[in-house]
Amino acid sequence: MGAGERIVANSPSGRFVQKIVQSGLYTHVDDRGLGIMATDTITCKAVLADGIGVVRLAIKAGVIASLVEAEETAATLPGLLFPGFADIHVHAREYPRPSDADTQALTRWEAACRKETFATAGRAAINGGATLFAAMPNDDLPPDTPEAYSRKTVVASASDCPVILYAAVTASSEPWADLPYKVYLDDRPSACAFASWTDLETALTRYRGCRVFFHAEDPLVLNRAASDGPRWRTRPPEAEISAVARILDLTHHLGLKSHICHVSTRQAVTLIDEYNRTASARVTCEATPHHLFFSVDKGKVFSGTGAAPERPDLLECNPPLRPESDRRFLLDALKSGMVDVLASDHAPHTLTDKDNGAPGMPHLDTLGPFAGWLMQECGFLPTRIVSVLSSAPARIMQADLGIPHGAIEPGFAASFTLLGLDGSTLVHGSRIPGRGTLETRCGWSPFSGIALPAVVRGTIIDGKKYSFLGVVVK
Repeated sequence: MGAGERIVANSPSGRFVQKIVQSGLYTHVDDRGLGIMATDTITCKAVLADGIGVVRLAIKAGVIASLVEAEETAATLPGLLFPGFADIHVHAREYPRPSDADTQALTRWEAACRKETFATAGRAAINGGATLFAAMPNDDLPPDTPEAYSRKTVVASASDCPVILYAAVTASSEPWADLPYKVYLDDRPSACAFASWTDLETALTRYRGCRVFFHAEDPLVLNRAASDGPRWRTRPPEAEISAVARILDLTHHLGLKSHICHVSTRQAVTLIDEYNRTASARVTCEATPHHLFFSVDKGKVFSGTGAAPERPDLLECNPPLRPESDRRFLLDALKSGMVDVLASDHAPHTLTDKDNGAPGMPHLDTLGPFAGWLMQECGFLPTRIVSVLSSAPARIMQADLGIPHGAIEPGFAASFTLLGLDGSTLVHGSRIPGRGTLETRCGWSPFSGIALPAVVRGTIIDGKKYSFLGVVVK
């Protein structure tokens, strides 16, 4: 044992599981790629619970078996190693294929799969540094029963990146396991969405003590808002603020374990923070890259870099972009801990769908570079990035994970995101020059033409290693 080294845990010798991926973008790692030999040890600069340190990790069967301090000069990986990023808000679009006899349902399924599939979402997640993602249930055939959920699990197995599936809360559904259950609120009823608070409360009485994740926009406010125009006009801040207030009341009375998705306003975050000061169980919440990076004032869209987005018309989303004052508040709230999680709300649509008004935008391919922007331009410490992208998501989803995730410690999953902070990622249309085509099937990014100051140099999932060649774009 060299000078300055400390044994934390011991492990017998083992080997990584190698995986070759035929995508043209990433490939298996060997001693010419990330510098990881075909053994059970890597040495790197890593983000640990108490800061950044150089460590030697031993890995066995997809788990960190030991951690040993090492000398600075011993680091072999070209970048900073984070516990694997987990994106807990992804729309993978694909769901079980309906019968050929139902031609209308089959047409809708084919349209959904033109946007994304679990295979393409998995590749996009790995490309962006995610080692786990949670897929939303707002499907044409929602997974609101054990049988429907099981069928979707089979479909999700096409992803190279591990997937947690949300179950849908619908008017007649009941909980059947400790799963993440998703509630949608909208003024337009659908198979998944509630337009009536009375109907929602009736359904949620069956979900006492469950983990429930909310899309928080009050359908009554939406129904009173302007019916035409951009979403910042038709889906006003009051819709989110009113919904969050009512959700907090339901949480208290029904004993829910609640999480508020994609918060976008100062008032909503403040309501959650005030509730948490006296609540026995914390209500968690998340912010998205688009609400943290883009803002809208007087009908014009602005970006956090000062550069105008190439296609502001593509940035319509639910909830919509907010004024600059809300964007800056969200950044501070995510940095301080008032907001718990960074989640992408990856919502892939084809460009034709966007031209026809579809809400949402894709983020999986750029998740890691966006984390770099938070660090390099917004003053986030690497340890805070671990909290919002690794440890907090892992705590929220712990019941869905077989082993602990979210930290570089013995006994935790050997899933890591390797970021290079000495380069940048610049999307041009459907490509990242020097890296290749975006892996999301929809083939575009809201960050086209905007340089994000980091590159994903590698993604390691349960010991399976993916390297990226030619990723530095100066």
